[in-house]
Amino acid sequence: MTFRKRFLVGSVSLAALAAAAPALAATDTASDTSSANTVGEVVVTGIKESLQRAIVIKKANEDQVEAVSAVDVGKLPDKNIADVLQRVPGLNTESAASGEGGFDENDRVSIRGTSPSLTQVTVDGHAVATGDWFILDQFSTVGRSVSFTLLPAELIGSTVVYKSQDAALLEGGVAGVVDLITPNAIDLGKGKPFLFEGLVEGAYNSLTGQWKPQLNGTLAWANQDATFGVSVQGFYEDRTVRRYGQETLGYESITSAMPIGAANPSLIGVQAPTLIGSTLFEQERTREGGHFDVAWRPDPKVELSLDGYFAWLKAANVNDNYMYWGSNELGNNLPTSFKVANNTLIAASWPTIAPNSPFVAAAQRGNPVDGIIVDNIFRPGSRAYTSYINLDGKFQVTDALTVKAKVGYTQGQGATDSSPFFEADAATGVNYMPSGNGWQVTPTAINPSSPAGLNNDFAINETFDALDKEIYGQVDADYALNMSVLKDVAFGIRGAQHSRVVEGWDRGCTLGAHGACTADGDTGLFPFAKTDPTPYPGGFNAGALGIPGLLIPIAGNTGAIQQIIDAIPGGVRGPISAIKQPLNFYWPGAFKVQENDIAGYVMAHLEGDNWRGNLGVRVVETQENAFTNVSDPSGANPADIKSSAFGPFFVNHVQHNYLDPLPSLNFTYDLQKNLLFRFSAAETISRPDYSALGGTVTLNDLTLTGNGGNADLKPIKAAVVDGALEWYYGPTAVAAVSLFYDDLQSYVTFGTHTATFQNQFLSKNGPVFTPYVISSPTNIAGHVEGIELQDQQPLPWNFGFQANFTYINGSDAQGNPLVGTSNVTYNVVGYYEVKQFNVRLAYTYRSHYFVGLDRSAQENQAGFGQLDASLNINITPNVTFTVDGLNLTNTLLKYYAANPTQVRAVYDNGTQVYAGVHVKF
Repeated sequence: MTFRKRFLVGSVSLAALAAAAPALAATDTASDTSSANTVGEVVVTGIKESLQRAIVIKKANEDQVEAVSAVDVGKLPDKNIADVLQRVPGLNTESAASGEGGFDENDRVSIRGTSPSLTQVTVDGHAVATGDWFILDQFSTVGRSVSFTLLPAELIGSTVVYKSQDAALLEGGVAGVVDLITPNAIDLGKGKPFLFEGLVEGAYNSLTGQWKPQLNGTLAWANQDATFGVSVQGFYEDRTVRRYGQETLGYESITSAMPIGAANPSLIGVQAPTLIGSTLFEQERTREGGHFDVAWRPDPKVELSLDGYFAWLKAANVNDNYMYWGSNELGNNLPTSFKVANNTLIAASWPTIAPNSPFVAAAQRGNPVDGIIVDNIFRPGSRAYTSYINLDGKFQVTDALTVKAKVGYTQGQGATDSSPFFEADAATGVNYMPSGNGWQVTPTAINPSSPAGLNNDFAINETFDALDKEIYGQVDADYALNMSVLKDVAFGIRGAQHSRVVEGWDRGCTLGAHGACTADGDTGLFPFAKTDPTPYPGGFNAGALGIPGLLIPIAGNTGAIQQIIDAIPGGVRGPISAIKQPLNFYWPGAFKVQENDIAGYVMAHLEGDNWRGNLGVRVVETQENAFTNVSDPSGANPADIKSSAFGPFFVNHVQHNYLDPLPSLNFTYDLQKNLLFRFSAAETISRPDYSALGGTVTLNDLTLTGNGGNADLKPIKAAVVDGALEWYYGPTAVAAVSLFYDDLQSYVTFGTHTATFQNQFLSKNGPVFTPYVISSPTNIAGHVEGIELQDQQPLPWNFGFQANFTYINGSDAQGNPLVGTSNVTYNVVGYYEVKQFNVRLAYTYRSHYFVGLDRSAQENQAGFGQLDASLNINITPNVTFTVDGLNLTNTLLKYYAANPTQVRAVYDNGTQVYAGVHVKF
């Protein structure tokens, strides 16, 4: 065992292990967590051998864990590590981080009904910085969760999920830790002059109809004495993304100040949609990077390893949205007819009205009242990356004392160099009503497939940069005692300094005269026709989204939009450094958080007749420094910064220090030879999202809503208890049940408050400040409890099945749902394996869950099930033909607000197919 080889403590998830099927011999290596749980290498040669190996591991371990490993380098059972993890009992995945809506690739992972932000993700036991390609995620509240789009499956040799905490584990996961383990160079190259594994694939998207290349390769060498080894891995993965969707961007309450409320008092308090849009998202994602490892074992008592990783994701994207502007209709118009159901205005017919209508708000009088908004946005420079360099060492000082050390640096970034945004509008005269999975929207004043009647109203270009960094170091020691039940004592200390800095600028609107970003739509200075619009693709229809009568609109041409942006007075085209000036600094979305963490622990490994376990405590000190930007419309504060065109503000330095003792206990008792009882209890902690602490604000000038942070959020703490019964009733068969309860002493819920900001939409002739309803996180108590069931069973004639089921119940202290809690999750996998080939079908389902507040309205994702399949044909012992199909049933992603009547979104991402050849020699 090397310092990085960890005995994969736990069973391979039922569905995930079934997928790890290619009948090719492989050596699986991992990293060492504690001396009590280490063994030599294990050779895996197929499904049944993998299952048997997993059973041995789970049975011997003292912690509650699940694990999955690659049968060959770069050959995990799914295309994405998050896809693998979604099949583990008690784990869920999300295909989006925030307000960008769901996509076809899993992006975040959560454990046992908690938010993804509360899942600690490490690589070989150390932190990994992250970045997001989507512009809102670069400064909104997605925080500490790691984006798995930057972590390809080819990087990982195995993955371990800790569902119970022990004192030696890095804090940060309320319900658990996901540790991604990279292969060790000596173990890869040992016994051969060199090892090479490669994968050449094509990636196909059913909506774009395009194939794109996927290339991965690993080369490893170790000397004959297995004292020195080097491995190098590289990958290039390209694929296209197309998403058809209809989005309802929030709901608002009808008030007596609105014409419809004044005329119909019974409607006061009824929820009405603010924006309903037919949206087309198109993207090309190119992920490239690599990993290296240099390992040295000069003698059995000394081990050193230096490894590094870099992944770069280029994610250019275009988003077109043709929207019914409900907020403007509600404030300035009176419908000729309407319908209400479930406290929701589900239908309305709005007439075309004159600018001098008595219903028009005084501020709007004399201007056309708009009922249609068309957004064209493209982001050619969207990107993200993550990287780290890590040095590990293990030293056996004496026969009893072993010392390990780790030091490293990790950095990630999410950036959008430019985001040209062109907005057109049209007059009122629009009807909407329920239709299938969403809404039927019918403009009566214009032809939606023609640019006639659409005039420019707004044009901007912006850039954001989110930089995430951490430097860390730790020392761990283990002292063997062998005193009665006390076998050894482990202890250590770790320190880390983390920073998250986010900055944003307007690239072409505020440089020069204030208000230059707003073209005069009333005079048609930049009519929509100048964007050279084109129809949406033919596949964007009622059949794709299940919305009969779906509005089929037109999209702007990206090149033409860029030309219009460049023509705006004061616009800048060139290096970002040229536009980073005080005037165009977008301070509402900027922040800086610096955090210093120090932790020390002591843990005893105990063992007696028919039982074993660990008992320890970890003490953590957290020092937070948040620098938040606060709006000051009055401009009277002496500390105000008045150089930004987005209004005066001041920087508020918020400091918090926390000291948290985290005791933990893990206990395993052998009731019989093949029947185990486990018990675990611990205090756990997760720190708030960096972006929440930074207090960033995302504003919507059309609906006067936004999302914001809270610099005074406290750490999320929980007392977790877990009990399990495991029956190993055959060499490759196991049945298990686990009960768990999490007492959430402080969790995160969402509330709203009103704050005043400068309204860029109205600031055509000078600054205009308006109140916004801001959704922001707050602390609250809560609870999560649940049950996990799993079974795996080989069947006659080379068949087999695996299944798991998780039921979770959770709520906050006020009875509201918790973010990320699905009541029901299950996986069912069937497989067939012979020497020549194997095939599997895997179905994964999770019930609906609360996503959070978006634009001051609730957002829930409806229940979702997906069928995947894989086929591996062993052409020779070293060559395998592989085919993977994802979302074969093309299941739609659906979202709603307070109830299913209040539709939020429906998306069609299509089916993805990967086909290629895996070679090994």
